Amino acid sequence: MRCLYPAPPKSPGIRMFSKMIFTGGLVLAIAMGCGTSPPQSDHSRMVTDQLGRKVRLPARITKIAALHHFGGKITYALKQDPFLVEKSIYGKEALALAKVDKLFAKLPESIQGHAHNVEGLISRGPQVVFLYASGDQGEIDLYTRAGIPVIGVKGETFEQSYGAVRLMAKVLQCQEKGENYIRACKDLLKMVAQRIHQGRTGKAPVRVLFTGPKSIYSVATGHMLQTEILESAGAVNVAKGVKGFWADVSPEQIAAWDPEVIFMGSTFNTLGKDQILANPHFSTVTAIKTRQIYTFPSNIGWWDYPAPHAVLGVVWSAKTLYPNLFEDVDILALANTFYKNFLGHSFEEMGGKLP
Repeated sequence: MRCLYPAPPKSPGIRMFSKMIFTGGLVLAIAMGCGTSPPQSDHSRMVTDQLGRKVRLPARITKIAALHHFGGKITYALKQDPFLVEKSIYGKEALALAKVDKLFAKLPESIQGHAHNVEGLISRGPQVVFLYASGDQGEIDLYTRAGIPVIGVKGETFEQSYGAVRLMAKVLQCQEKGENYIRACKDLLKMVAQRIHQGRTGKAPVRVLFTGPKSIYSVATGHMLQTEILESAGAVNVAKGVKGFWADVSPEQIAAWDPEVIFMGSTFNTLGKDQILANPHFSTVTAIKTRQIYTFPSNIGWWDYPAPHAVLGVVWSAKTLYPNLFEDVDILALANTFYKNFLGHSFEEMGGKLP
């Protein structure tokens, strides 16, 4: 289930560029006599990743790469970030983190756009690369052919995310930290579930349309994490029966669904609430008539993106949909604590703001 904001499909040119980088880097590494993988000790262990692949790893790992926001965030949550050999967190969140974390700011990036600098990563000698398993499977082949062990991880549901946390904690030998992270996430989900159960007795869940990142006509389907976020917040995704990922639908279909609320994904409001309100196709939609349109919060990073930290998005959604049940919940304070515990700096320290 590909969720939130997966990278856009690669064009043939990008695929060719990636292959050129891989080929050139691999040839150069061999020519320099450095080999295609870091030196291994006599002791090793076998780990099964979330794709069912058996991967042989060194007994102790001190150099990590996590080429996706998902793996990068978990690495920080597990307090293993000192072992990163590249940033592993990207976009606006990386810019925010670089301002408050000097060690992070100094780390190189192994991905520029969609091109992977395999040569550069090989030179930094990671002993394992964590890659998001629902992405381009060619990326896994790219690094395994370079001799770097790859662990595939998934996070399209919260249970998958917890599985990824436990797997990475096992690989990095910090299981207790993994369980602490999972417990914090589950505690927030439990708090939301209890309040909704007690306060919504006999009432139908709110019907929500989750849009983005391309346009108002691009909707989150039942295969995506957004559906679980909504259901955990006491709502129902009107597009749950649609197949695919960020499926394009017609204005007529949205009007037929007649959502009571519209959530715009964490695209930092690039869709524009005013544009949606002014769209004549939606004049009969309940969410438009009642002006119930909200952008998923956070100006520095996604709360509707695969990773256990998406529990913050559940709390925000529940408070937005049922404000009377969550009047005492301070989302900003909660975010500050969660970021401090699992990213090393509070949300506001990183420049985080909420609408």
